[in-house]
Amino acid sequence: MSDGPGRIALVTGASRGIGLATTTLLTARGVTVIGASRHLTDSEYSRTLDITDDADVKRVVDDVASAFGRIDVLVNCAGVATTGDPLGLSLDDWDRVLRTNLIGTYSCCRYVIPVMRGHGIGRIVNVASIAGRAYSRTASVAYTASKYGVVGLTRQLAAAFGSQGITINCVAPSQVHTEMLAAVATPEQLAAVAAANPLERLARPEEVAEAIVFLASEGASYINGAVLDVNGGLL
Repeated sequence: MSDGPGRIALVTGASRGIGLATTTLLTARGVTVIGASRHLTDSEYSRTLDITDDADVKRVVDDVASAFGRIDVLVNCAGVATTGDPLGLSLDDWDRVLRTNLIGTYSCCRYVIPVMRGHGIGRIVNVASIAGRAYSRTASVAYTASKYGVVGLTRQLAAAFGSQGITINCVAPSQVHTEMLAAVATPEQLAAVAAANPLERLARPEEVAEAIVFLASEGASYINGAVLDVNGGLL
C-alpha cells in the first residue's frame, strides 16, 4: 500500500475542524478522500452521514467500498463536545455524546474493517482527546468518558486485527482552535487554556492533521494501538 496515488480514504467529520484539515492534507498527498458528515451532500467525493445511525454508517461504507473498490484508510473525526455540571447531565446528554464520539467510531470500524480484511491491509486513525488521557478543562464528564472509550476501543481493536495487516491508532489532541471548541468555551476560558499550555497557544487543526496523516502512512507501519499526544507538552 503506497502513501499516495491509489489509496482510498474515508474521513468522518470532514466538513470542518480536524476532519476538514485531514481531508485537505490527505488529498494534497495524493490520496483519494471521501469526506463524510451530516453537513455534506452526496457527491463523488463526499457523503451525507449521520454518525449516530448505525444503518446509515453501513450504507455509507458499503457505498464507498462499492464505488471505489476498497477502503485503505479510515479516519474517525466526527465528534461532539458538551458542557455541564458533572452531576447535572441528563441521560439524553450522555446518549448524544456517546453515540457520536464512541459508538459512532465503533460503527465505522465495525463496517470498514471487513473491507480492509479483504485486501489484507488498512490504516485506521481515531480522534480521542487529552480528555481521554487526563480530564477536560472545558467539556463535560460525558465527553471525557467518551474519549477514554475511544482510547480503549482503539487498543482493543488494534490487538484483534494487527495480525491481519490493519493498524489502528489514535491521536489525543489538547484544545484545538475549532468551531466545536468555540461553541463550548468562553473567550476567557480559551485564553486561560492557551496560557496554561507550554506553547502558550491552542493547537491548529492542520497540526493534528499532520499526526493523523503520519499514522495513516506507510511510515507508521509498525505503530499499532498507540495514542499519539498532540498537546504542546501539556500534561
